[in-house]
Amino acid sequence: MTVSARLSVVVPLHGGEEHAEECLESLRDQTLDDMEVILVGRPRGLRPPDHRFTLLTLGDGGDDPGTARNAGAAFATGRYLAFADPGSVVPADAYRALVGALDRTGSDLACGRIRTWTPYAPDQAPVPAQKAKLRTHITRHQKLLDDPRAGGTVFRREFWTRHGFAFPAGLGEDFPVTIPAHVLSTSADVLGDVVCLTRGSRPPADPLRRLEAMLQVSDLLGRHAPQLRTAYDLRLAEGPDLDAVLEAVRDRVPARLAEVLGRLGRLDPGAVERLPVLRRLQIHLAAHGMTGELAELRTFAASEIRHRGVLRRGLRPRRWYLDYPFRRDPRLPRSLFDATRDLRLVACVDDVRHADDRLALTGHAYIAHLDSGRSRIELWLQRGEERITLPVRRTRRPDVTADSRQSVACHDDSGFETVIALDTLPAGRWALHARVRARGVTRAGRAIGAQGERVFDAGNVRVSLTRDRGLTLGPRAGGGPHPDPGGHVSRVRWTESGELVLEGTGRCPAGRIVLERGAERHSWPVRQDEETWTAAVGRTSEGLPLRSGTWRVLASSPAGGDARVRLSPALIADPPRPRVTGFHEISVRTSRDGDLSLAVRPALGPHERGPYATRRRRAAAPRRTILRDAAVFDSYGGGQYSCNPRAVSEELARRHPDVEIVWVTRDGQFTVPPGVRLVLYGSREHEEALRTSRFVVANRRTQPGWYRKPRGQTVVQTWHGTPLKRLGLDLEGMPYAQRVPRDELARQVATWDLLLSPSLFATSALRGAFGYEGEILESGYPRNDVLFDPARARAARRRLGLPDDRRIILYAPTWRDDTNGRLALDPVRAAGALGDDDVLLVRAHYLVARDMTIPDGDRIRDVSKFPDMADLLAAADVLVTDYSSAMFDFACTGRPMVFFTHDLERYRDEVRGFYFDFEAEAPGPVLGSADDVLDVLRYGDLGQFAARYERFARRYCPWDDGHASARVVARMRP
Repeated sequence: MTVSARLSVVVPLHGGEEHAEECLESLRDQTLDDMEVILVGRPRGLRPPDHRFTLLTLGDGGDDPGTARNAGAAFATGRYLAFADPGSVVPADAYRALVGALDRTGSDLACGRIRTWTPYAPDQAPVPAQKAKLRTHITRHQKLLDDPRAGGTVFRREFWTRHGFAFPAGLGEDFPVTIPAHVLSTSADVLGDVVCLTRGSRPPADPLRRLEAMLQVSDLLGRHAPQLRTAYDLRLAEGPDLDAVLEAVRDRVPARLAEVLGRLGRLDPGAVERLPVLRRLQIHLAAHGMTGELAELRTFAASEIRHRGVLRRGLRPRRWYLDYPFRRDPRLPRSLFDATRDLRLVACVDDVRHADDRLALTGHAYIAHLDSGRSRIELWLQRGEERITLPVRRTRRPDVTADSRQSVACHDDSGFETVIALDTLPAGRWALHARVRARGVTRAGRAIGAQGERVFDAGNVRVSLTRDRGLTLGPRAGGGPHPDPGGHVSRVRWTESGELVLEGTGRCPAGRIVLERGAERHSWPVRQDEETWTAAVGRTSEGLPLRSGTWRVLASSPAGGDARVRLSPALIADPPRPRVTGFHEISVRTSRDGDLSLAVRPALGPHERGPYATRRRRAAAPRRTILRDAAVFDSYGGGQYSCNPRAVSEELARRHPDVEIVWVTRDGQFTVPPGVRLVLYGSREHEEALRTSRFVVANRRTQPGWYRKPRGQTVVQTWHGTPLKRLGLDLEGMPYAQRVPRDELARQVATWDLLLSPSLFATSALRGAFGYEGEILESGYPRNDVLFDPARARAARRRLGLPDDRRIILYAPTWRDDTNGRLALDPVRAAGALGDDDVLLVRAHYLVARDMTIPDGDRIRDVSKFPDMADLLAAADVLVTDYSSAMFDFACTGRPMVFFTHDLERYRDEVRGFYFDFEAEAPGPVLGSADDVLDVLRYGDLGQFAARYERFARRYCPWDDGHASARVVARMRP
């Protein structure tokens, strides 16, 4: 006779899960007796750890987690039912604690805390337990709405079966089951311990399917728990899924999408009233089928919303309304435009310093959409109902206006300073609050903290400045601060050359200091003396400054492994001020634990950045200017010294050395030849150069919003490739493509005097895509001149350290609008499968290259940061790409190409669309699998495509002959 298990745990598997074995090991080690584990799906290559594990293989649907879970639940025999993700780890006592609670209380389900497992929060780090809440309910414990994952939950199987719970197929989400289960339960047990460790988020689900499921949950809450519906619908309405669905709405709406949009009209009115005007408008238009107006509103939100402010209308009472589209449309209720919710308090503590028993605070406070010039700011510390009023000194803060992302209201007068006397502060926990009165509107609330978080002791007071809770003052922790481990930073200073010097006392356990941002890492050596250690952080090994962003500072030991670098308590209390070095402003930031980070951003002043500054500059721009013999060059929006602008720049310098050459850099991430001047994108120097130079040469639509072309200036738009993929105006109907608003595209195109074209095909495609009616110079592409210069190919090989006898295969896929840009061809596997004399160069697209890690070795090189793609094409023997315009350039060389197009139908029909039949015209094999690509590279006869290759080159690069740059310069300077 078969005895039912006490607990059944279902694990969905589709094969190849990276951490599945660790998950199964954690289930094997559970201290709960009498449990079974059901592995459902297609668990290829996994061996069950012991007799308690059962394999349940599925055919159709085996790859879908929802289908697999449902099948496992139907197969289960246990009194209780649980689900574990293959990427998670379950602590040894978790199921015993959850099942034990259910045995004692009789509740329908039990859950505990789920913790994300990251490299900086390993499973052995202690997590304080919270107080358990037994026999509770989601209506009394509404935090259960926050994390509705099933991985930390055990269900009573009779309860599960009675309500017929099932995970939606194809969705990969838990909330359609967990939230209804909590709502329909008589009671639930919520434990305070961590019962599941997960390695982060799952692959994103389809937004429309998620939104459908969320609306179904909303309807259930309306029937069974109306007190929860307002909070739930507010999250739904503010969430990214609704954003994505609304973004995809076009004039023709499929029936399923129209049905979902119509259901938005049933959202809880109390939730909708709390939304900003823009979202209320979007929901109303979508729910009433006004798709044309919704598209117009989408364009407005992308380009104009920052330039619209509030209007005061009505007699008694006078109310504020936002000046948004359709404000006078009689079909829309006026209440949709009521700005009450948009007039929110913005209050922030930017810095706090301790000296002489006092805390000196600086910050800013204003009401969104209202000028701060005549506003009144009040500050106080609050503990319960008790308040301590603080003195307020107003300060000028033009940086606040610059960072407010709008151009209508001026917040230059929103700054404040105040002082807190610690010696007279009563004991207890105090929080900083602010009140702002402006234009008859009053808003009050707790001030937040600026970027970065600091916790330090000032005498007997623990000072905490965090992003979400702002400034709090409480009693110092018992026993004083914990001693810092050796290797912490006790001093930070800057050198005259712009290096950041970190100094510490004692023995530093690391050999190098590493700065890490995403997949990008740079390191500098640590110099150890008898009692101190020092590391100077400056330019990277490529000779460039750090790019903009927030960089974690790590200590890398010779034995392997990284640890966060921490500041000493004294430095946390008094960190160095931001420093401008070169084109960047660098700020020192810490976490609550004192972990050090560096925040880097372009060194633009408050009158140079932001929409308000743009408006000021437009108003102050002189009507007439005298042009000088200078040329401004911009490649990829200031991102590179490359492409057609580089070729034209160098040819212009050779032929006309009297012309000043100015290059625009957005982030200082390239170097230029001697005699060329670099200016920071958006700076006063950039503005002056654009206003006074006779020529402007660019390869994208990247001129700043304040740019107004002076009379007599010549703008040369070189573009950056022959278009296979649709562009500009031709992207209508492609939901994933990134589009420029029509009015912005028209503004940019109107400034062009000359558009370069490499072929008659490109001339026609570019005219239609941009709506351009001006002069086109059919010159060929200047960037391809180097492909006719053998010396450039040899120089590129030398720079890469590759001899002439090795075959270079360049893998250069294009940007994909609908994905994160992962490489479809595994570089390590490909390099291992190629011949001994082959070397694989991997060139990730510049939009995603910084987020990738591509290993370097003898047979594989990451050339994503190589300055110019043209040099790589010159050096390559074979090009492997997909839909990149590099194919048209490389056709000039006559060397073979291989096309890896694993997503051809989707990319062609849904993502971008093509201008011609790519499969019919591609000058090489079009392949759908990595194995086929590797086979062709090893054994294929690429010469069989010679006739097609010749036709391709004749059509798409007929004028490339090594002299295109000269033709362009001759047109600019006859």
